[in-house]
Amino acid sequence: MSEDEAVKLTTAGYTADDYDGDAHVPAEEALRRLVEGNRIYVEALDHERDLSQERIADLFENGQRPFACVITCADSRVVPEHVFMTGLGELFVIRVAGNVVGPIELASAVYACEHLHTRLLLVLGHTHCGAIKAALDGEAGPVAAITERIVAALGDVRDPYEASVANARAAAAELAASPELARLAAEHDLDIRVAIYHTHCGVVDFLQRGSEILTFDGEIPLLK
Repeated sequence: MSEDEAVKLTTAGYTADDYDGDAHVPAEEALRRLVEGNRIYVEALDHERDLSQERIADLFENGQRPFACVITCADSRVVPEHVFMTGLGELFVIRVAGNVVGPIELASAVYACEHLHTRLLLVLGHTHCGAIKAALDGEAGPVAAITERIVAALGDVRDPYEASVANARAAAAELAASPELARLAAEHDLDIRVAIYHTHCGVVDFLQRGSEILTFDGEIPLLK
């Protein structure tokens, strides 16, 4: 891309509606891509995703078409673009400590699912979460906006892994209770799912609506 082309891109007037489009990826296919991406990540097969200037320019000119929206923790060890081996423009990621869902996170998710037409909305919790530990330790003050939501989600749960699950499920329930997202689920096949990232090994458990767990190879790591 020439210097003149770069200047033209950075100075062009546009709105999100001009360029953002529909990935046309059903929720089931989006979930399959995430499972396969996590398999590649855990097995360290490659990390050859397109981060080129051409890709950057293409996303600017033609808009983003993320195939999934992921709400996850701000923890630096949990990076959805790496965990699922995706490139630029493939995931719409919302990050907040403790992967809690408040008004801002909900509004962001609605934007992704309604405006960008993503059909998979995934809440990705993780093990050894500092925000969950802070909630269990009774920390409040400046972090109360986060810890109070987590305390309410956990109830009597104290097992570390189950706490991560309960907290992520609570966030998914908040999303499902949204009238906008409920309408998209009923009319446009939006699927809201929950997963847990194991910080010790990189495996993601994709939680089914019951108690079943799906990982890239069907096995659950022993260390929680």
